[in-house]
Amino acid sequence: MARNNNTLYAILGIIAHGPSSGYDIRKQFNASLRFFWSESYGQIYPMLKQIVKEGYAEQIDSREPRRKKLYRITPEGQRALEEWLSRPVNPINYRDELLLKIFIAGPQDTKAILTLLEKERDDLKNNVAVLKEQEAQALKQYRNRVYPMWMMTLRYGIHSMEARLRWCEESMQVMGKKGEG
Repeated sequence: MARNNNTLYAILGIIAHGPSSGYDIRKQFNASLRFFWSESYGQIYPMLKQIVKEGYAEQIDSREPRRKKLYRITPEGQRALEEWLSRPVNPINYRDELLLKIFIAGPQDTKAILTLLEKERDDLKNNVAVLKEQEAQALKQYRNRVYPMWMMTLRYGIHSMEARLRWCEESMQVMGKKGEG
């Protein structure tokens, strides 16, 4: 197993919180993790098979009528996850297509860049609203017993998106168009 296969550890981290089906894992990626880590449907299922083969998880049947396959972390998987969590993180490999386009654009591209900034601003507003709703639901559902790490990642997402939103609005002003609220 490659030492830096973060997909493996992302999935182990999800099933460490309780048995999950492949669909449950995919939902977790789409609902929460997508704001800072993405995995495709095509990566999750082959990795689940590999995790079972490596002995890091076991497949169990649910007690539901449809008998869906659930995956549960094993003690060996828990040790591997704990070891991975203790390792230093790799530097962020930051790639931002919007910044690349702005850097390369010339004065003739002002309209195109403004359009991209407006779309980015609107997307960020929507994503901040989603994260704030997730935060409110988590606090309500778990009655303030939310894992602090979950709240830390949620708050990071909110802070970083709000900062980028401010940057978008400032950039639009620099280009001569005030960012509408």
